[in-house]
Amino acid sequence: MTPLQVFPASSMNSPTMMPPLSDVGWRFLAEGDSWFTIGALNPLDNANLLLALRFERSAIAVSCAMPGDTLTHMADFGRDPMFAALLAGRIQRPWDGLLLSCGGNDLIDALQVPPTGHPPALRLLLTRDEWGDASLGAARYLSEPGWQTFVGYLQENLRRIVDLRDAGQSRGAPIFLHGYALPTPRPAPAGPGLGPWLLPPLRAYGIPPGDHEALARLLIRRLGELLAACAADTVRFPNLHFFDTAAVAILPAQPDTRGESGDWANEIHLTRAGCRKLAAAWAPAIEKVLIG
Repeated sequence: MTPLQVFPASSMNSPTMMPPLSDVGWRFLAEGDSWFTIGALNPLDNANLLLALRFERSAIAVSCAMPGDTLTHMADFGRDPMFAALLAGRIQRPWDGLLLSCGGNDLIDALQVPPTGHPPALRLLLTRDEWGDASLGAARYLSEPGWQTFVGYLQENLRRIVDLRDAGQSRGAPIFLHGYALPTPRPAPAGPGLGPWLLPPLRAYGIPPGDHEALARLLIRRLGELLAACAADTVRFPNLHFFDTAAVAILPAQPDTRGESGDWANEIHLTRAGCRKLAAAWAPAIEKVLIG
C-alpha cells in the first residue's frame, strides 16, 4: 500500500514545490476542515485523515483544507480562490476525484446559536420549555424546524461545489465524502481557546449531562444520514459518494476526561490511531469507485 502524498494548494504556484502530478496513478483535489489538516493541533499527534490514507496505486492530493472550514467557506469561491482556481479556474486541471471533508464544523456552528432571541427554525436545540416527551430519548432536545433549515443550508452549499466541479475540466469526476466518528461531549479542548465545541452549547440549553453523549451521537448520525441522502440523489448530486463510518470501530472517549481518551485526541478530533482506522476503511471504498 502506498501512502497518499499531500501537497498544499500553494505548491501549485511554485515551480520548486510543484507536485509531480504526472508521475502518479491518481490525482485528487482535497477541500475540507480540520480532519484534513491538523485535527489535534499538536505536532506530536498530528491527526490528519488525508495523511492516513493508503492506496494500491500511487496518489497525490493537493489540499485546500483549513481548520474551521465550513461548507459556506468552501462554497464561497471568493474566500477560497485556490480551490475554485484549481477546480475550474485559471490553473485548473482534470482531477481523478475530489476528497471532501465537510459538515462537521457546520453542525458545530449551528449548535452555537444561543437559546434566547432565535426561533426554533434558526437553532438545532430546544429550550427547556420546548422539550418533547421523554419517550423520544435524545431526539426530545432537537428542533426539527431548525434541522430542516440545516438540511437546506448543507444541500445548497454542496450543490454549489458540484456545480463548480462541472464547470471545468473535472466535470463529472467523483466526489468522495467521509462521515464522522461518534464523539463524546467533554471538557477536552485542542489548546487554549480552541474548544471544547459540543459541551458548552449542551450546557447552555440545560441538557441533562446523562443525555449529552446520546444527543451528540444522534446529531452525528443524522449528519451521516443527510450526507448519504445527498449521495443517493444522483440527479442533484451526480457522482457523489458518501462513506459511512458507522461500521468503523473507533474507541469512544470517556466522559469528563480532559485529554486524549480512546481514539480521540480532544473532544472532536481523532488521534493518529483513530485516523488510521477510518482511513483503512475509506481508501478501499474510494478505489472501488475509481477502478470500477
